[in-house]
Amino acid sequence: MAVAIRLEGVDKRFRKDEGRAPLVGILQDALGRRRDSVWRYSLNKLNLEIEAGEKVGLVGSNGAGKTTLLKVIAGLYRPSSGQVEVLGRISYLAGFGTGMLDELTVEQNAMLYAAIYGVSREHLQENLDEIMHWAELEDFRFTMFKHLSSGMKVRLAFSVYRYFEGDIFLMDEALSAGDLKFRQRSLEVLLEQKNNDRTMLIASHNMAFLEEFCDRAVWIEKGRLVADGDAREIIGRYRAGARVVAAPRDHGGSAVSDD
Repeated sequence: MAVAIRLEGVDKRFRKDEGRAPLVGILQDALGRRRDSVWRYSLNKLNLEIEAGEKVGLVGSNGAGKTTLLKVIAGLYRPSSGQVEVLGRISYLAGFGTGMLDELTVEQNAMLYAAIYGVSREHLQENLDEIMHWAELEDFRFTMFKHLSSGMKVRLAFSVYRYFEGDIFLMDEALSAGDLKFRQRSLEVLLEQKNNDRTMLIASHNMAFLEEFCDRAVWIEKGRLVADGDAREIIGRYRAGARVVAAPRDHGGSAVSDD
């Protein structure tokens, strides 16, 4: 089977002071103080290969590097070193609703969100009534988006997501919002996609869903690959808190992540 995602020796490092307000660095330079140049690694010599059509769960503790990995694959982060190869069109979902605008109506935001992810206007228009029905927003389609509750916003975004077209879907805790009923309905939608041709890499703390949906799981900690294999086996080890034996570092500095 063809490879959809390949990472070879990928590092992603950040300066220790990265993220501070720019003025801090400017003042430090003006006062003649050396800015901290220690590099911290979010991904460290990571090798990974995912075949087209695979459904892969991504697990690891908070700060393990999961979000950084997804952003590197999506092209939002450039790796500090190593090679990343992606064959196919990517949809990166990190919290549903990113890109929707408060000053537009519900219907306008549905169209905007669909356009961002490559859904044709014609296809969206043909299914707009069904999108509103699934989201339980038939009576709100001309309401300003800013007046919706957070749960209503997530329902709209996920309802539009069902019409996304793409080869590779990256999901980062995308189903952590919403009430219990919504999460259950959303999981049912995803489970219906288990046997389609999409390649899916899903970072989640919902281990039960990953065990049911994924055939394979990848476990990372401190930016390094801990285990890769059968989903139930790897998730079982992760749940049991298997001890992570970190390989010696070659670069110095500790691992961090925006995950």
